[in-house]
Amino acid sequence: MSKTNFETPPTASVGATMRDDLTVRNVSRIGPVLWIGFYTSMLNLFTLTLFRFWGRTHFRRRLWSDTSVGGEPLEYTGRGLELFVGFVIAIFTLMLPFVGIVFAIQFFIGPETVYLAAVPLLLYAFLFFILGVAIFLARRYHLSRTRLRGIRFAQTGSALGYGVAMFGYLVLSIITLGWYGPAARIKLSRKLWEKAYFGSEQFSFTDTAEATAEPVYKSFAFAWFGTIIVYAIWAGWFFISMGESLTETATAPDLELIGKLYLSFIPMVILIGIFVSWHEAVMIRRIVKSLKVAGADFSSNMKTVDIIELAITNTLLVIFTLGFGFMAAQMRVWKRIANRIALDGDVDFARIQQTTEAAPKQGEGLADGLDIISNF
Repeated sequence: MSKTNFETPPTASVGATMRDDLTVRNVSRIGPVLWIGFYTSMLNLFTLTLFRFWGRTHFRRRLWSDTSVGGEPLEYTGRGLELFVGFVIAIFTLMLPFVGIVFAIQFFIGPETVYLAAVPLLLYAFLFFILGVAIFLARRYHLSRTRLRGIRFAQTGSALGYGVAMFGYLVLSIITLGWYGPAARIKLSRKLWEKAYFGSEQFSFTDTAEATAEPVYKSFAFAWFGTIIVYAIWAGWFFISMGESLTETATAPDLELIGKLYLSFIPMVILIGIFVSWHEAVMIRRIVKSLKVAGADFSSNMKTVDIIELAITNTLLVIFTLGFGFMAAQMRVWKRIANRIALDGDVDFARIQQTTEAAPKQGEGLADGLDIISNF
């Protein structure tokens, strides 16, 4: 049994084989990705955003090829045309009919048919269900277009079942004021990973001792109460300041107060971000440490400071590049997560067969139509 270190690839010993080296490494550089983001943004202006499907494909090919496991790079085999076709299909089969029904209800329901006002609510509830379906279908496409050593990944399971589960967990999270959220996230991750394959090898999602030792609810309580306290302090300051201004001038608040109001958002968001970052780092470690495939156990040493640093620097990156640095920001997130992952175990790649699961013919059009797809 061999164990790799985080960040630094192990030194190869005499007689070592590739099956002993499971180091995960991403070597992406910001310059090439900024260039992809720049020309994608420029060409989107002239193609009414249609070039985004090809730009996204270029980005993924770069990101995948810069990421290696045991010295072997990942390969992305998706095509821009597949993404475009999937988007067109989703628009005409779901998005346009949905919007049409919503507008028809708004135009034709009169005051005397108050009971029909529940119909739009049912439609929006259906939209949240479709959100889960879209996430599942997008993930299935991503894995089907990802290869390592020529072996394809695959996602099986039911998109409808995942949509139902996600909608149910969302309702429970709302009812519990968010407290069911961490459990929902773990359960949804389990539903995905337990139906995922690397070739003929199925992933498992197990509540290992290392995974369950992560302080999921302690960190969530810290984030939940911390957010409420910070927001309460900010709201109190806001109403006191606003009240004094209105009392003094009997008119709308002056520009100085408005400036102070907007500036006050900065420390509030930073403090809330610090509280939430610990929980996010814990959740990443909790999920990664639950994974296993082909005899290899996953682990992660993602830290709170990683989340905070990425949130701040990526926000500045996107702002100062006027938006075209968004791909570079996403790359930096991928890179940090990848370089914080370690694999422990021996994998005999020679015995792993190619998956027989059929791959989807088009891309994540539904997720793109709902505007929930990321570039990776």
